[in-house]
Amino acid sequence: MKRMSVTVTDGIADTVQELGAESALRQALELWYAQRGEVPDLSSEGARVRAMLDVADATLRGISLEIGYEHMATWHNGQADAERTAHRARRARSVAEWTAEEAGATGERR
Repeated sequence: MKRMSVTVTDGIADTVQELGAESALRQALELWYAQRGEVPDLSSEGARVRAMLDVADATLRGISLEIGYEHMATWHNGQADAERTAHRARRARSVAEWTAEEAGATGERR
């Protein structure tokens, strides 16, 4: 763990204070931790700030993962489009070659 000095906005300071008392916000934070099988330490301002940072970190990492999956899907779909285009071109070329071979074998001109 690393000690850091940070200045917070009035809104965050108010939230830290609200987490110190029984409130819906505190219940939400406790629920978030419970879903992960943990019990938060909310005994001091520093502990409440750390708890808020835990939530922010997990949330940002989740969003980052979703963005990564979206990028991967976009790339994959782009690759699939390129492969379909190449397949269509090969198929068209093959059909043209077969048609020319068939025409040559029967003496027809197309």
